[in-house]
Amino acid sequence: MTSEKKNLKCYELILNYNCNAKCAFCSQGSFDKTLNADFDTIARNIYSAYRAGYRRLGFTGGEPLIRPDILKIVSLGRSVGFKFIRVQTNGIKLADPDLCAALVKAGLTFCKFSFTTDSAAAHDGLVGVPGAWRKAVKGIANLRRLKIRIGTNILVNKRNYRRLPEIIKSFLEKGITNFVVIYPVYMGSMAANAQKIGVSLPASEKYFAASAAVMEKAGLPEEILFLNTPPCFLKGRENLAIGLNLFNTVVTGPDGKRTDLDATADAAKVYSVACGTCSLKGRCRGVDENYARILGFKGFKPVKYDGLAIKEKMSGERGFFSDNERCLAEILKIKKEVSTGEVLKLSKNIVLCRDCSDGNAVMNSAQKLMKKGYVASRFLKGRFYWSLIKNLPGPDF
Repeated sequence: MTSEKKNLKCYELILNYNCNAKCAFCSQGSFDKTLNADFDTIARNIYSAYRAGYRRLGFTGGEPLIRPDILKIVSLGRSVGFKFIRVQTNGIKLADPDLCAALVKAGLTFCKFSFTTDSAAAHDGLVGVPGAWRKAVKGIANLRRLKIRIGTNILVNKRNYRRLPEIIKSFLEKGITNFVVIYPVYMGSMAANAQKIGVSLPASEKYFAASAAVMEKAGLPEEILFLNTPPCFLKGRENLAIGLNLFNTVVTGPDGKRTDLDATADAAKVYSVACGTCSLKGRCRGVDENYARILGFKGFKPVKYDGLAIKEKMSGERGFFSDNERCLAEILKIKKEVSTGEVLKLSKNIVLCRDCSDGNAVMNSAQKLMKKGYVASRFLKGRFYWSLIKNLPGPDF
């Protein structure tokens, strides 16, 4: 395996299963909440992951931020050598600006929030904690001021699926430009509440399309993905289905069990009769067997073409920028004109960028900012040089 490919691999640690929320959709609802990995075991996993060539480190739960040693854990990840450290959280604890500052100081570079909607009352009702939405949104503002990259998971359910496009627009206005729309796995609490909050894939399909269209209109077609969603429900945008390509992720639970997602992701998946003639057969990982048991195979249809090209639609809405674009703009404030190579060097001190080791990402971001009217380029002696014409508008960093 080349060094470049290793750098794409992520080592994910589930630190604990206990949580400070009571989500009606939690697939871990029946898991043993007393399982908490001890620090020494976590440390050994972090060291061994780095030695094995992993360069991306993720922490999740349960809720990882309720651990009293979370700062020590994040700090260890950075001291070992990880430059990319992500925490997945419900965001409740991040209302505390001191905790946010401490996490960034420890080495956090990416925070993935879990939201259900842009409505405080609806979100709080689904996660079972009054004030949860307000606290999480405050956490977004706290981390944005610290120039930390932020993403959002949106869990699809009966109470929000018709409003997915509006929810995404709302978070775009808050400065978040990276989304994963997660169709639920019918396990744990989600299985128990399937009749109350479950919604079928066919019912959700047009809202998936509308959500992707919102991102295309914003000039950010690559910044939305769909998890646990077979590509036949993303007609014309099949490329947005997570799982068609490698996950490149190994997950270790608090019980020490290690799982390679690329080896096991389809273990609990099943296929409909229609899947047999699909052009994506062999790449699509099917659908969760519990979904098929509860909701059946209605609406499944074979994809008859390879619709994997990302739609590059740009409109007049130019006020939204990916974190890669914002990272480049921050770098171009440091020096009047810089080459692509210089951008890569300067980006090591800015954590907004998703993949600062990739020159193609720099070129892609620069070209998009040129189209939007914020960056100019010059080609000299075989090199591209970039300069900032005007500052990007909000959010205020």
